[in-house]
Amino acid sequence: MIIYKGNLSIELEENINDLKEQIKQLRNLKKVILSSSVYRLLDGKTQMIDKRIDTEVRSRLDHTNNVARIAKRITGRIYNKCSIEQISSTEVFKLNKQKAELEAEIMALSHDLGHTPFGHNGEAILNEFMQSITDEEIVSKIVENRIKYFGEDYEEQQGHTKEFRGKLSFEHNEQSALEFYKIIEENPKIFDKINVKKIITGILAHSISRVAEVPEDLIAQIVRQTDKIEYRNKDYDEVSKYIVFREDEKELENYSKKSSEERISQIIEELANEAIEKGKIDDENASLKQCKKLRRKYDKFVHFIGKDGKRGLLTDDNKERQQLIYKKLLEYYYKNPERIPTKSLTYTYPINPEKISERVISFDSITIADETLVEQVITYLNTFTNNKCVNTYIRLVKERAVKGEGFGIDPITSEEIEERKQNEIKQQIAKIRAKDIYKGRETHTDQEYLFILQSRYKKFVENDLTDEAIDVIKRNRAEHERENAEDGILLSSVQEADEKRLDLEKVKERYRQYQEQGQQEEK
Repeated sequence: MIIYKGNLSIELEENINDLKEQIKQLRNLKKVILSSSVYRLLDGKTQMIDKRIDTEVRSRLDHTNNVARIAKRITGRIYNKCSIEQISSTEVFKLNKQKAELEAEIMALSHDLGHTPFGHNGEAILNEFMQSITDEEIVSKIVENRIKYFGEDYEEQQGHTKEFRGKLSFEHNEQSALEFYKIIEENPKIFDKINVKKIITGILAHSISRVAEVPEDLIAQIVRQTDKIEYRNKDYDEVSKYIVFREDEKELENYSKKSSEERISQIIEELANEAIEKGKIDDENASLKQCKKLRRKYDKFVHFIGKDGKRGLLTDDNKERQQLIYKKLLEYYYKNPERIPTKSLTYTYPINPEKISERVISFDSITIADETLVEQVITYLNTFTNNKCVNTYIRLVKERAVKGEGFGIDPITSEEIEERKQNEIKQQIAKIRAKDIYKGRETHTDQEYLFILQSRYKKFVENDLTDEAIDVIKRNRAEHERENAEDGILLSSVQEADEKRLDLEKVKERYRQYQEQGQQEEK
């Protein structure tokens, strides 16, 4: 049976027994996801604000749960608008609606399961790591696994085939789909009625930067837009008190004064109408234009680049340090895979320390022969929270100081921090230059581009930020300097320990020479 409303058609499954079994399995799958370690660990990965601004920290778990609720509401609203009196009261319609709502929830709950700690800062490091893999055997194995997880069609779209010999990359939507696949793989018989490929397609498609094409499936289209609806509105709520609107932004200012719930409810209604009018929900929907303007308003200075190359000062994002910590941990576990735990560990939620639960980890190069070491290390590092990354980094630096070279990891240096700052500036300059080339304008020199970036920073501070925001930036800058100074202390402790070991070796060498000399004199 197919129901039509405007240009939208929805096909209804009519086998009631089969529908009931699918709904039962979808409900069980939702429970399994909600109890999984990868889902619960999202509570220790912050969404936008890192930790120190005077506001409640919103975790990626909060974001995920909000996306699931909104996706369910949009799905239900579309079905309600498409209901026909003779059909809407039937059990078939009600069961199809329940199934669609559950699929939307599950796609949404799974869409960020593979997100890294430190947000997209961690993702950038894993991407650099994946692009550095040149061993053809490893690349072939990873591509073979990707085809198993994501399907040949998706891999061909990404330019990956079994004969692929190019560079790989890391994308959190793909890691999320992989984590979802593993949940299904552990319980294949329990979920044999679920359209796994459909859900994986929806998880992959939520990342517009990676999957440019709008998916054909309506539920996947809903989740694709819901992710943007949530973060554009809720992220704004986190920084709204730091924003100043100009005279020519009255309309946007009035829109911003609505509560996020009011804005989201309006978008839900408009999206449902648009789905019926267009027959789909695409990336050019009118209902998201206003909150997209709002995003541009706050995003340009939430992630601005300052005169010193620093970025994210309003959100307390010590980007260079975070990336270096993650990079050092990645390199350490890749070189020392035996240090990856093979048993369950007690996990304390860093944002809510009173919460304690078990985090199950079971990595073994022998038993997990289907995965390359690259994939195992990435999967393991994704179980880290923001705090666990920092604490593990400090612990491993102390191990390096105590045990010497070959143990633990070397502390971050000021040179490494500066190098990542300069890389950030180069990336920002490249983005502007790319836009210039795309628009056919004359390009500028690097120095001119840097001046443009610095001018923008000054303009934002003067015109778009409240005095309170400027104070926050100053406090966060001081905190970043303190964190970097701590790394300097760690570096000094390692250098001092190395000097003492060197002195001890010299003493031992002199003693050995003294003994040899004595033995020769006796002869």
